[in-house]
Amino acid sequence: METREEIGTWYDGFAGQQEKTSVNLRHYRIMGFLAEAGLTRRSRVLEIGCGIGTLTGLLAKYLRKGEVIAVDISPRSVEIARKRLANAHNVMFMVSDMTDFDHPGLFDFIILPDVLEHIPESQHRGLFRMLSDHMHDNSLIFIHIPHPRAIDYLRKNSPDQLQIIDQAVEADTLLSDAAASGLVLVNYVSYPLFDRENDYAVITLRKKKDVTLSPLPKRVIITRKLIARTRFMLSGI
Repeated sequence: METREEIGTWYDGFAGQQEKTSVNLRHYRIMGFLAEAGLTRRSRVLEIGCGIGTLTGLLAKYLRKGEVIAVDISPRSVEIARKRLANAHNVMFMVSDMTDFDHPGLFDFIILPDVLEHIPESQHRGLFRMLSDHMHDNSLIFIHIPHPRAIDYLRKNSPDQLQIIDQAVEADTLLSDAAASGLVLVNYVSYPLFDRENDYAVITLRKKKDVTLSPLPKRVIITRKLIARTRFMLSGI
């Protein structure tokens, strides 16, 4: 298995390629998903695997009254990110592989943007344990990963496109690792981004907690029924 130093060195070299790519469709879709999940202008965010700060820059602009703690294993990537976002006063960068992460306070959102597949699977359970210690009852963990079947396809047909560690993160294993730290699934959505097939997946987790059921007003239920009925009739089924 690759060491922390080997992985960090690999991503030091990968930083140049990230600079050429810059912001792409994936980053904008992630921001859209985050807004839908409840990200606000005041949110306190932990971004794991920030690279050269591509998504971090979008987060910094969105979080006008919030802040971002952006972490990456690659010293070179963090150095570039600090220079790129030197004027973003709501961002703090740190070099860490998350096994030694030490920062006070709790986060509203913990974001892993296409990074969990690059963290050795043997470390996932410990990672979730540590993340749960930095969450309050309403915090969300937001995970964006390549669909595991897309990783399988690349491994078979285009292995040169894979990074030093590039695993197919299966839903059952992910949820088992998360559940060990009292985390539960909010949703799992597979969707097509760069391909006709579902090539990416979005997973959100939160702490397991009791809920109080509050029935909706009858008029709201009737309105929803009418909308659903209309869509059904228009579908021609």
